[in-house]
Amino acid sequence: MASHEDRSWMRLPRHSEVWKENFRTFIQNFGTSSSRRAGGSVACPCAICQCMIRHSDVFTIQLHLVTRGFADCFINNELEGPTCSSSAEGRVNHGVGPDLNTGITEPEDAQPTADAAPYFGEDDDEDASDNPAATNTLIRNIISGYIHGESIDAGEEPNKDAEIFLKLLEEAKKELYPGCKDATKVSFIVQLFQIKCLYGISNSALEAILNLFSKVLPEGHCIPDSLDKVKRVVRDLGLDYIKIHACKNDCVLFFKENAKLETCPVCGESRWRLADNEAADGATVKKRFPVKILRYFPLIPRLQRMYMSKQLSVDLQWHKKELVNDRKMRHPADSPAWKHVDKEYKLFAEEGRNIRLGLASDGFNPFGMQNVTYSIWPVMLIPYNLPPWLCQKQSNWLLSMLIPGPKSPGMDIDVYLRPLILELKELWETGVPTWDAATRKNFKLHALLLWTINDFPAYAMLSGWSTKGKFACPYCHKDTEYLWLKHGKKHCYMGHRRFLPSDHPWRNNKVSFNNDVETREAPVPLTGAQVLQQYESFEQVMLGKNASKKRKRDEDQRWHNWRKKSIFFELPYWSSLLIRHNLDVMHIEKNICESILGTLLELAGKCKDGEKSRLDMEHLQIRPDQHPVIENDKYILPPALYKLDKKDKEMLCEFLYGVKMPDGVSSNIRRCVDLKSSKVSGLKTHDYHLILQKLLPLVVRRILPEQVVIALIQLSNFFDALCSKELVEAELDKLSISIRETVCRLEMLFPPSFFDIMMHLPVHLAEEAKLGGPVCYRWMYPVERYLRTAKGYVRNKAYPEGSIAEGYILEECLTFCSRFLDVDTKLNRVDRHESIAVNEPPSGLSIFADMDYKRRGQTIDMIEGDEMRKMRHYIISNCTEASQWVDAHMEELKKYGTRNLKKRHEEQFVRWFEGKIRALYAKGEVSSEMFALAQGPDDRARTLHRCHINNWLFRTVDIEKSLVTQNSGVLVKGDGTTGNMNWYGVIKRMISLEFPGQKEVILFQCDWYDVPAATSNRGRGYNKDQFGIIDIDTTRYSVIALKPRDLFAMPELELEDSIDVGIEVINSFGVHQDLTNWTRSDKEGTSGDVSVIAQVQTEAVDEPDDAVFDYDDEDDEDDTYVDDGVVAPVASVVQGEDDDFFI
Repeated sequence: MASHEDRSWMRLPRHSEVWKENFRTFIQNFGTSSSRRAGGSVACPCAICQCMIRHSDVFTIQLHLVTRGFADCFINNELEGPTCSSSAEGRVNHGVGPDLNTGITEPEDAQPTADAAPYFGEDDDEDASDNPAATNTLIRNIISGYIHGESIDAGEEPNKDAEIFLKLLEEAKKELYPGCKDATKVSFIVQLFQIKCLYGISNSALEAILNLFSKVLPEGHCIPDSLDKVKRVVRDLGLDYIKIHACKNDCVLFFKENAKLETCPVCGESRWRLADNEAADGATVKKRFPVKILRYFPLIPRLQRMYMSKQLSVDLQWHKKELVNDRKMRHPADSPAWKHVDKEYKLFAEEGRNIRLGLASDGFNPFGMQNVTYSIWPVMLIPYNLPPWLCQKQSNWLLSMLIPGPKSPGMDIDVYLRPLILELKELWETGVPTWDAATRKNFKLHALLLWTINDFPAYAMLSGWSTKGKFACPYCHKDTEYLWLKHGKKHCYMGHRRFLPSDHPWRNNKVSFNNDVETREAPVPLTGAQVLQQYESFEQVMLGKNASKKRKRDEDQRWHNWRKKSIFFELPYWSSLLIRHNLDVMHIEKNICESILGTLLELAGKCKDGEKSRLDMEHLQIRPDQHPVIENDKYILPPALYKLDKKDKEMLCEFLYGVKMPDGVSSNIRRCVDLKSSKVSGLKTHDYHLILQKLLPLVVRRILPEQVVIALIQLSNFFDALCSKELVEAELDKLSISIRETVCRLEMLFPPSFFDIMMHLPVHLAEEAKLGGPVCYRWMYPVERYLRTAKGYVRNKAYPEGSIAEGYILEECLTFCSRFLDVDTKLNRVDRHESIAVNEPPSGLSIFADMDYKRRGQTIDMIEGDEMRKMRHYIISNCTEASQWVDAHMEELKKYGTRNLKKRHEEQFVRWFEGKIRALYAKGEVSSEMFALAQGPDDRARTLHRCHINNWLFRTVDIEKSLVTQNSGVLVKGDGTTGNMNWYGVIKRMISLEFPGQKEVILFQCDWYDVPAATSNRGRGYNKDQFGIIDIDTTRYSVIALKPRDLFAMPELELEDSIDVGIEVINSFGVHQDLTNWTRSDKEGTSGDVSVIAQVQTEAVDEPDDAVFDYDDEDDEDDTYVDDGVVAPVASVVQGEDDDFFI
């Protein structure tokens, strides 16, 4: 470069295009061999060095010029030449090499100047000195773009928190010992933790293993020699939690303004418990232990860390960038509740990285099915920004806190939610600076709590509306229709004709219902503003177990069921949300199905019919033919329409015992069935879900009258449609109408005692789904699975909360390493069906699907001639990508006439296709996968007994005869080519054909049952009854070469063993007939001694004051979650640090 050239461009802003273009030219000529001194050093003309300091690394000079600009003396040509040789004699700085982990040696006051800010962000002058390695990397990217003329988005430098985190990531990649290429320090620790978690290794055993490794590994290794040092590494990665002391009576947390208090400001109880070595007079001891500890896992740093993963950052914006808007609801982002937030808070919605959360909480007993009463309440947060296949994964959930036992917090749960609410308010009002690894830019992260997920007792705790008493329904509120059953000693909730259209004939039907005409309209749910208005109408209670919750007498006659003002209303947006708390479909289904089975089988404690129920009907003066009949010191309860005799009960139990479900669909239901006594017990919640939706309709049609069958099938169809993964508003409108009629139909059939609050809530579920979207994101199934995981963390049963907290930290460590480090953990390893996969996931033709099969037991068969041609023709014809050549061949054949066109196509197509694709492949116009398809498979085919295709298990019918599951049933849905007939069959043989390039296709050879045309309901061995249920005679079958799909088939044992059945949903039977006779003439009633009736009448109770139910809300133990476990006594020793209970 000439000495006296124009250098005015050097004064321009360094982010301008003119400066960049001239800088590229300057840097190409700078630092050439002629300009270097001995030793290779070059004088730096930046504004700080001013040609007085020489550097051996040209990149360092480039970095200085970009960050500092040129020296004025160099721009004004006061120093000659690009190397300023006359001035730079004394100081030589050898700079740095290309190692990105090494800082840059430079004067302490060196800082980027003002016009370098577009590359660094507003605060980068401070961050650069703290993390020179990150700055080095950033500037290398910028300079690379300048020199090569590339457009590179340099982004911004991470903020301080992200900077520390990234520095730890670099440290985590440190070699385990010098020369080790297979493991790093963190990968070793993670795999050690994984082994500990999977196999239950104790702390002492783990410490012994660490000591052994530290002794035998080469010198210079970095393995921690103690468990404390291992946990320090984990905590350095930000995986930790905070302990907050709580009052013994749940009055306050010793937090913020109460942090230094020794006693509770509400009840006066001491913060500390009396230790074994503490004198009764309160003499001090060296270490004191708190009575209760809330373990809180800070939310903000965990949300920030999610955006430090590039892939997770992209996934968190799925709802904004990739959501398909086709008026179908598959995700909460499709729901009106989500879109309402977008409309009301546009600034929040514009930033797709802002997070919307769901809060879930439930209590569980960490000791399982034992006599020990203990309830721990985890609070979880669910990020709904993620796509459907990610947002329900436990690894993406955030544990917010562990509310300690031994008792449920009840309505005092708000005390424990205080730290979370404070963080949520900060995330909403001010946001937190967060570094996005995907865009390499900082942004302000905000978050919003969309709703809560809870069972019905927890609904009361979180919302403040008591779910007991006469106003138990939070949707109907003060307009809840209730009746007090004086003999049953409980409330019932009927009057569902209010929800029917005003012109519905059942509104005028007196006899079938309660002897009254129904003219009222359906209740309207409260809005957030109305709730706040109601809060102002009563005095707020003070939280805490010892706080007085008694109200004045006039307050007992209140018109509401509020027990407190929910802490969630402290969030500025909470009152504007369309849904604040969700009804839990899981427990509603479970309780309804339990009541139905209990009533049909007359199970003790579960049956809703009996002496009490009949006396209540007599007291209400309804259904006179169901009242008890007293004759000769005996009483008779006339048989109701749902009455089953011994044979019917046996048939129901035999059906449930004989059902074979596909693998993984349910537990082994037969273990819960007692055929001798015709009883069912021990069913899991998901078993009830399956029985109600799939199994119950199949058996009740054989054992109950038509009126009862219609009602139960309608109820089954409703829940089946409601639980769909894809919802449409028009269909939900139909469901809303259907369920109202269904519940009214049930009112006509079952006694008032049948209608507890769970039987009432379904009338609101369809309307709630219209606002919130699919129920699978709002029910408790994933929460219960999370609780099962948390229960597995409890290895020291004396300190369950500490064990769970430390176990979660370990799990979080595994999640962290699977996201940020190249470490194999149980979270990123393949599923059980993919462990021996023989094909890579499909990247070419759809016909080459991902499959997995066991090689044990397979045989090799030769397939030749016409059989192979037919197989190849079938495979090519079912390959979507080859459809154009199928059509082309048909058109070519038509030129020679249409006679026997289909037959000629089948005979000639395979050879024609092979020649056509070979020619196109030689020209490079088709892919290698298409060429492999045309070449055809190996003549040697594998015959299999089982395989997995796209995570679906298939087996041949012969090998599963002795199994309790069935995966051999297949269904081919009808289309235009088959006359819209559905074909049912079983797999007899599986054939695996191997194509070039290790591509495989599996064909099923099936036995197909004889079915009639689609327009007929009857045929040989086929019958569709009036309820839409299909019976198939499995002794009649034909064979046809159609593509099979998975069939959900269940045996029907009522007539003969060779009957299989299936269901088609019927939304409405359209029958509104009156019901005037509730007695079943073909069954006998129940009789007993008249003294039983007298005893029940004596024990009748009038409706108590509503205040009685207030205290029940303080003890909302959830006994739904149960699991087998080993009895372990609760230790009476003093609770210490969680470190002692590391699982």
